[in-house]
Amino acid sequence: MPDEASLTAGSFDGPSEFADRLREAFGGAASQGWPALWCCDAEFADWPLGETAVIEALQAWASSARRLRLLMQDDRQLRARHPRFVAWRQRWDHIIECRLCAASDAADLPSGLWTPGWIVGRHDPAGSRGRSTDSQLAVASLRHRLDDAFARARPGFPASILGL
Repeated sequence: MPDEASLTAGSFDGPSEFADRLREAFGGAASQGWPALWCCDAEFADWPLGETAVIEALQAWASSARRLRLLMQDDRQLRARHPRFVAWRQRWDHIIECRLCAASDAADLPSGLWTPGWIVGRHDPAGSRGRSTDSQLAVASLRHRLDDAFARARPGFPASILGL
């Protein structure tokens, strides 16, 4: 598993490079025991959340006093494309907080992964262009944007859907 110092920094261009950076980040979270992760995207459609290796990394990461925050516009794509992640989310509900933003806020919703010391952020979600970095200015900037969007969002993506 990678450590923070060995994670790929710099620009990425395209969905496969973006997914590779996310895989690295989830591996780093597991190996370094990062206390918190934020994952934010309108739909998580092109994230590798359903991959076995990512679920295994999340499983290893989650086992010791961690917090995961998810922020999205709509959870339907996530549920449809990433059933392994949905099952993992159900098991780890106690460490996960999920919110949905209003459609009017979707254009301003960041797309990326935040940790206290490293980020993967897309400035062009449609083209999957962005950068990963440990720059504290970039880390703080993304965190500020996430805090703002999270505060405006409503609870969503429940661990289970109960009918009456």
